Amino acid sequence: MLQRSQVHHCLYVGLTSLLCVSIPISNVGMSVSMLLLALNWLVEGHWAEKWERLKLRKSALLFTAFMLVCCLGFIQATDLPRALKDYLHYFPLFFAPLIAASSDSMSEKEIKIVKFAFVESVFFATFASVSYYISYEINDIREISVFISHIRFSLCIDVAILLILDMLFRTRGISLATKWCLVGVLVWLFVYMFIAQTLTGVVLLFVVTVVFCIYSLFRKKEQKIIRNMAIGCLALLALGFVYMAVITYQYFHVEEEEFEHLAITTENGNPYSHDSQSMVENGSQVGMYVCREELQSAWAQRSLVEYGAEDLEMTLIRYLNSCHLHKDSAGVMALSDVDIRNVERRIANVAYTQTFGLKRALYPVFFSFQLYASKGVVNESSLMQRVECWKASWRQIKRHPLLGVGIANHKMAIDSQLEEDNSTIKDKKGMGAHNQFLTFWLQGGIFVLVYFLIILFYPFFEKGRKISFVYIA
Repeated sequence: MLQRSQVHHCLYVGLTSLLCVSIPISNVGMSVSMLLLALNWLVEGHWAEKWERLKLRKSALLFTAFMLVCCLGFIQATDLPRALKDYLHYFPLFFAPLIAASSDSMSEKEIKIVKFAFVESVFFATFASVSYYISYEINDIREISVFISHIRFSLCIDVAILLILDMLFRTRGISLATKWCLVGVLVWLFVYMFIAQTLTGVVLLFVVTVVFCIYSLFRKKEQKIIRNMAIGCLALLALGFVYMAVITYQYFHVEEEEFEHLAITTENGNPYSHDSQSMVENGSQVGMYVCREELQSAWAQRSLVEYGAEDLEMTLIRYLNSCHLHKDSAGVMALSDVDIRNVERRIANVAYTQTFGLKRALYPVFFSFQLYASKGVVNESSLMQRVECWKASWRQIKRHPLLGVGIANHKMAIDSQLEEDNSTIKDKKGMGAHNQFLTFWLQGGIFVLVYFLIILFYPFFEKGRKISFVYIA
């Protein structure tokens, strides 16, 4: 029969596994499992033993003390009830290290259970997303992340990939069959990243892979097979970088064409308009060889959707440009029925229809960047919206560097700054900084940010602490 302490430990392992299962699929599950973990920890007692364990794990003690440092955010807070609510949102984040550091350590087998729980949950969520992708017509690839935000989910996938690599090469007692299953899951997660086109996740995975390879090459005790794999990965990444450079060149490079050699009229004798200063897509300038009169008449022959519908003309012009066709009746007639349906669905570039590939991920970013650089428009890109929020956050930080603007005030401060800057996203309220470091600085000032950075880097200098690659990543 299990003793009381063993029951609490089993609950600790089980609820930690439930928490890991919930991260990719359920915010409610995260809250419930965290609450039950805290309840189990409190009921367990043994406070003297917990304090002794905690004293040996100073990193966790520092992290938990961050709750006190964050109280600096109350100095500038103007709405105390709302500030307290926002403050309590961080509570599970700081309570989790306290529970983990003061509880009896998990065995290697129990840690494997927790890791497998998270990886299996991510694996399930990717299949649910692909199933949704196949079953429904979507206008935005981000819609396929059916449980949590696509960016958060992409980070979950990155973590799952890291844990799999860690289990394959650094965890003992895993059978050969299990290892092959993990390899299969690993390959699938890589494939999914490109299906979902989560650029944030892909970029971070690229960075982490480079760090892993460098870490493995310079680590004296590293196995020879891992070093060879690191060299192979770096070679593949170099090839990928070259391929990305080629894609970028193909998108932006336009063959110069002298104006005196440009066609003035279409095959039907109607005049073209040529805008040599227009944006570039797929190696062609969008504003060249445009005859709007013919576009309207030809579109009426190919589609039942009204030409005057919102954004349809610009979508058609961009789509024809991406196919390297002139924007006239001949160009419209050259489109396939599938192309016409794509335009009707407001798909503005033929590259956006690709299921896989870097072009599908990078081309929207290139277009959004040009749109932002030339016209200051950010509505078309979540990445550019984040850049706009970062700029607004930094302007507010420069006004309030020491104490910030106060807990619960940071979003209002950013909204105010966007309004002052007359940003194209000024009507989107409550967006926040979209950056944890800027958020802490805005909420509590420079001292909160510095303390947060100390927490992250302290384990590297803690006496007797062995830093795993998973933590570095």
